[in-house]
Amino acid sequence: MRQKDDVACIVYSSGTGGRPKGCVLTHENYLEQCRALTAWYPFWPGVRYLSILPTNHAIDFMVGFIGPFVCGACVVHLRTLRPEFVRDAFVRYRITYVSLVPMIVKNLERGLRATFDELPAWKRAYLNAMIATNRMLTRRRPNVKLSRMLLSSVHRGFGGGLLAVITGGAFMEPSTMQFFYDLGIPVVNGYGLTEAGTALTLNDLRPFRADTVGKPLPGVELRILNPDADGVGEVAVRSKTVMSHYLDDPELTLDTIVDGWLLTGDLGRFDGTGHLQLFGRKKNMIVTEGGKNIYPEDIETVFDGLPVKEYAVFAANYVWPKKELGGEKLVLVLRLEQNQRVDDKLLEEIAARNRRLPDFKRLSGYLIWERDFPRTASMKIKRQVLAEDIGKSVGRETMVEL
Repeated sequence: MRQKDDVACIVYSSGTGGRPKGCVLTHENYLEQCRALTAWYPFWPGVRYLSILPTNHAIDFMVGFIGPFVCGACVVHLRTLRPEFVRDAFVRYRITYVSLVPMIVKNLERGLRATFDELPAWKRAYLNAMIATNRMLTRRRPNVKLSRMLLSSVHRGFGGGLLAVITGGAFMEPSTMQFFYDLGIPVVNGYGLTEAGTALTLNDLRPFRADTVGKPLPGVELRILNPDADGVGEVAVRSKTVMSHYLDDPELTLDTIVDGWLLTGDLGRFDGTGHLQLFGRKKNMIVTEGGKNIYPEDIETVFDGLPVKEYAVFAANYVWPKKELGGEKLVLVLRLEQNQRVDDKLLEEIAARNRRLPDFKRLSGYLIWERDFPRTASMKIKRQVLAEDIGKSVGRETMVEL
């Protein structure tokens, strides 16, 4: 008979900044994670979960396999991302939940916006009025019945039974979450890491908050280590979902799990309502000449929705290492859509957003990158790999000043 502390699975971390590491997870880890998730988002025999992500993805393994198996829910497996098949699956099976990585959620948003833009003027005006009404009436909490009544055509396109889209694993743009929430389709954003099962925090929609990654799940303790003047420090976690150890690496295990607390390497803080806000990875933090801490991921949120294929912010000295200290500059790396060009409109948009930032956070220039960004299986940007590729391919002089 299996014991709760027996090994259930070895999951390799995505390796955004180096080699992937084998995280040894036990049966207790998974059962505790299942208990915590279903406390807020219960599964039952009538639930129909659409599995699009590969089952070896941490999110789908939990929400699309273990959760439905334990709770008796139905799983519809769809191994294609072609929009016509996804749309058909939503309607044919009246899907209740689906887990998607942020990039796919963003693509869904683009498709819906394009459909809305093609509507006749009077239909678009009516739709906008219904969206505004739904936004006002569901500001504090979702109301599925009301949203389906006000925006019936939109909900029919998703099968009429969708309760929420679950996402995580990478940065989720707040404007995208707000777009779907205003349609009555909550995007439930969370935060977790492979070393701690699937999720540590989740938005409970009480109220909806697009600017955070939610509150700690039941049974999860989080604390902020060595917070600075703004309350930002390293996130540490203690929970029964935390892995047993790293495979064949006792030294790294001792460095990562200290006195029962898992050091995540992520920087965050709690707001006054207990919601966790993330600012980036500890290893990515930049210290300016004036002693200010800058987090590239935090700056990127200001450029949320920028009309390009993808973008990232780097310290110029990180991409092109210099022997001397000081004179740090921030650069925006842009990957344009096919046949897109940098025109005055795009530059004005970048400049306007840049002006919103405090002086010490402002970008000094931008760089056009001709290749898709390298990403992990969960679609996180491999920042170290991307920076090395840029540094080897082009020089600092290619950065265009803003």
